[in-house]
Amino acid sequence: MKNILYLHAGAEMYGADKILLEIVQKLDKSKYDPIVILPENGELVDVLKNNRIRVSVMPYPIVRRKYFTIPGILKYIINYIHFAHQLAKFVRENKIELIHVNTTAVWEGVWLKTFTNAKIVWHVHEIITHPKIIRRVVAFLVQHFSDRVITVSNSTARNLTNEGLVNPQKIRVIHNGIDATGVISNVKKEYHKYGIQQNELIVGMVGRINSWKGQKDFLNAVRPELEKNKKVVAMIVGSPYKGEEKYLEQLEKQIHTFPTEIRNRVKLIPFQTNIEEIYQLLDIFVMPSTSPDPFPTVVLEAMANGIPIIGYNHGGVQEMVVQNESGILVEPRNIKLLSQAIDRLLQSPQTLQKYGENARIRQKQCFDLDEFVNQVQKVYDEIFL
Repeated sequence: MKNILYLHAGAEMYGADKILLEIVQKLDKSKYDPIVILPENGELVDVLKNNRIRVSVMPYPIVRRKYFTIPGILKYIINYIHFAHQLAKFVRENKIELIHVNTTAVWEGVWLKTFTNAKIVWHVHEIITHPKIIRRVVAFLVQHFSDRVITVSNSTARNLTNEGLVNPQKIRVIHNGIDATGVISNVKKEYHKYGIQQNELIVGMVGRINSWKGQKDFLNAVRPELEKNKKVVAMIVGSPYKGEEKYLEQLEKQIHTFPTEIRNRVKLIPFQTNIEEIYQLLDIFVMPSTSPDPFPTVVLEAMANGIPIIGYNHGGVQEMVVQNESGILVEPRNIKLLSQAIDRLLQSPQTLQKYGENARIRQKQCFDLDEFVNQVQKVYDEIFL
């Protein structure tokens, strides 16, 4: 049995967090023994413990924008060296043979590749467009300090290889998969819990509140529908990273500029552990990320619930949604086209239902959890051949 150490950037239950959980849960335990070290406490720690996965917390630094200052860089370097030493000691003492680094925001794998005998799999969930220097540094590190690279989409792979810094032969594109039963609710719809009436049409989005997930564009695109149809409700579900609460405050200010009548039909809901309740309510799922989103898990979850997808036509969502079959993708940052797509589906219940059913079928056929984990495990197997 091979010991595998997993390093990740947080302990919440968003997309990449769930992907990590799925891998360690489904891994063939007769061949591989997963051990997880996370940089902070959170819901993911509790879920891992409940699933009898070995997990501990070590506050190693994560590459975040808060470090992009002279004092921040110095603080990062000091913490990096300190905790990288501890991680290397852990690797040697626990006879770790493989380290799965589950994000490009964790650079401790560079140290471990250099100072231990463990193999490194770098799992890339990000498309870095700017700053350019960070994109180039990440590409350099991924190329020179890993044995294999997994990317979550072809778009993510191209982002790494476009400048010639990463060998395409080193990369395996493995689309995320999900267990659909975990995000589908069979209980009665909880309309009143969220202040919604049963006959209302709900257009929503789920995801981290930050600078690029597109919540502002979503509000601007759905506003004409709120003004035109009193049965339309807009719902935003998610929370910001700690220290980035300003993005939530900006959304609240934007909503406050709406007339009272439509403002009352905008639901701003913090991150929910019982997210299946939210999907059960939605009629349309909108994914308007202003920067290319690598492969948003929330889109798969919405598809599993038979919800048609509307979004910007870039990033991994292009590989998830079949245009004019399971959803509508429009020119990025074009709020007018985004709004027209929402209106088109709201005006045609037949198309809404058809696209939703097609989305459900596509998720089941193309983005299955067992197949995803099998493909990841094949990468591990190849390393040990």
